[in-house]
Amino acid sequence: MTPSLPGLSAVLARRPRWPQRFRARGANVVVLYHRIADDPQDAAGMTVPPELFARQVAALAERFDIVPAAQVHRVGPRPAAAITFDDGYADNDEVALPLLRRLGLPATLFVVSGVLDDPQEFWWDRLEHLVLERLPAHGVRVVVGRRPFALPLSGGSERTRSLQRLSTALMTRHRSEIERVLAELERRAGPPDPGPCRRHARVPAHRLAALAAEPLLEIGSHTCTHAALGRLSRAASGRELRDSRERLHEVLGHRPRLLAYPFGAPGTVRRREAAEARRAGYERAFVNVTGPAEGADPFAVPRVSVGRWEPQQFLAALTRWSR
Repeated sequence: MTPSLPGLSAVLARRPRWPQRFRARGANVVVLYHRIADDPQDAAGMTVPPELFARQVAALAERFDIVPAAQVHRVGPRPAAAITFDDGYADNDEVALPLLRRLGLPATLFVVSGVLDDPQEFWWDRLEHLVLERLPAHGVRVVVGRRPFALPLSGGSERTRSLQRLSTALMTRHRSEIERVLAELERRAGPPDPGPCRRHARVPAHRLAALAAEPLLEIGSHTCTHAALGRLSRAASGRELRDSRERLHEVLGHRPRLLAYPFGAPGTVRRREAAEARRAGYERAFVNVTGPAEGADPFAVPRVSVGRWEPQQFLAALTRWSR
């Protein structure tokens, strides 16, 4: 999940210890997607429709050499781009990967190892159902940490804004606090709880093993629980990195060499995570800080989080550092 919701940057900027500001030069880029689906209920801005994704990829391949994420630092006659997906949603496998196979383009899928084959949706997807669909129209109040939130819910735009505010507040909270808030909202919503929905399904473990055998696809780690590592203790952060690599070894038959930090913005990840990732055996790690890949620390490679951009806007976002 990418921290792109309104207001989150201000929250995370309170402790901008890492990553450092990247030099705005170079042409190689890494692009980041989450879901590829026709989903009008996309308040978090994490979904790109399949038809638009196809046009974006076509434009990308016209302008860049598409390379595996581990090779995006290379220098060649044309600029290079790498395609990555975070969180391991099933639509990556069912919608995005068939298109990339037809075009012969490589990609990297970063998965959360601790939830493989867990039918429960990610917390932000559960929150979306609650706020956009289930909570009463008169609104609710909920406390996150010590901060009270009044969530107006009388119309679609109010529900969207409330979802954005609450998601922003929860992103850097401990798992126990997130679950407490969700449990409180479930109580306010009342029955029935429809359970996990198909559009938020993830790639199952057995399918990941098959995907790992494909020469154009690489499976990387997105930690065990998708926690904001910079808000955990050093020991807990290290376990997230090491245990995820070992769990994926069980599934894939090899340990992943690539890592994408959850959220990946200043305040959610620090310099210590780069050192821990190196010690855990990763070869390269990616952050969600916009910038070119050349000259970046191999454990803080920038990525451009892609929105519902038309190809011209898409390419403009990816080439603004080029000389």
